[in-house]
Amino acid sequence: VSVVDCVRDGARTEVLTTNVNIRFQVEDTGIGIAADELPKIFAPFEQVGNSPRHTEGTGLGLAISHQLVEIMGGELKVESTLGRGSIFSFELELLAVDSTDKNKKYYPKNIKGFKGTNKKILIADDRWENRSVLIHLLEPLGFEIIEATNGQDCVRKALEFLPDCILIDLVMPVMDGFEAMRKIRNFSQLQNVVAIGTSASIMEAEKQESVEAGCNAFIPKPIRAEELLNCLQVHLGLEWIYEELQYPNAESEVFHNQSQIQPEEIIAPPADEIALLFDLAMMGDLGGIQKQAEKLAQLDIKYVSFANHLNQLAKNFEEEKILEFVEKYRN
Repeated sequence: VSVVDCVRDGARTEVLTTNVNIRFQVEDTGIGIAADELPKIFAPFEQVGNSPRHTEGTGLGLAISHQLVEIMGGELKVESTLGRGSIFSFELELLAVDSTDKNKKYYPKNIKGFKGTNKKILIADDRWENRSVLIHLLEPLGFEIIEATNGQDCVRKALEFLPDCILIDLVMPVMDGFEAMRKIRNFSQLQNVVAIGTSASIMEAEKQESVEAGCNAFIPKPIRAEELLNCLQVHLGLEWIYEELQYPNAESEVFHNQSQIQPEEIIAPPADEIALLFDLAMMGDLGGIQKQAEKLAQLDIKYVSFANHLNQLAKNFEEEKILEFVEKYRN
């Protein structure tokens, strides 16, 4: 349990807080899912089974739900019996607030950046969705992000860009994070770079091996935003810049959808670029779509509106809308 001071209009309110685990569960009595099909149900555009009951969907709902739960620090799980139904569940660690002023809402300060010089962070992970989550967390705070898809790529880009920090997955193809870190520490120009190892394993032996390989810290997956930001603050010596406390009222505009662009403003790129984007959309590769959108914006100024719209959809995990948008320009 912790005590937080909340200040508004010169008045200080003491708020008692504690973390609690909340379980969310949805159970149905539908057709169920076969055991051999369970591993692929969270993949984009996957529809398991051969029943005509699933033909109206796009196969994106569970993929998006899985990503959103991971971003919030949980894990979406499924139990299913064919012919009897399924149970989907996840747990989140949430903040319980007990205020002496029951009518006053407490809005914690949000980090919006950091003071001092620019910081470069190299994210090494073979899964685009893991990189995407970290990019969406760190880029808005002002960090310059470089991506690597395996350990070998990480070593090469560390030498090329000389980052201030490396976030490295310890289990990757081609070259794992342990070997990559040992190689990185052999270069004099990378001796002092901060390295944070990440892994879904929480075995003490793996944590120790990551430190011996050259990591300064270890964070288990799924990575929690608060834990990562605290780790970066300590090891990079950061001083955060916070947003002002805001207390929204009912008359204020809550949400503005930036992705609403009039069709006449958009000029589509050449057919080969559209074909590539369509392939990326079919794979659910949001990271690849964002990279391609950046290239299009640099290719010709007339494609900027197209690229911006595509990039905004990708940032919002609008996979179905991306596919619809790209399909409009295929012919």
